[in-house]
Amino acid sequence: MKNILFAIITMTSVASADKLVNLKIDGMTCSMCIGDIKSSVAKVKGVNDTTIYLKEGRAQVKAQKGAKSEAMCDEVKKLGYGCTVVK
Repeated sequence: MKNILFAIITMTSVASADKLVNLKIDGMTCSMCIGDIKSSVAKVKGVNDTTIYLKEGRAQVKAQKGAKSEAMCDEVKKLGYGCTVVK
């Protein structure tokens, strides 16, 4: 029982340590774009997960608090897409 309680507390602590970063991405047209962008953003230290919304032209990134939002956009721009951090 103690191990289960400890695991729940640990998972809650990790989840609360995350921040959400919203990116506006221009030029996405297909599912290949989604895979490329997810892989690219994952290169940034502290990124845990990325959800891409193709029709809306945006991405939501779950990252640790120290992760650099601009570095995420820089990785997307290297692929040839437009990217801005939405505040």
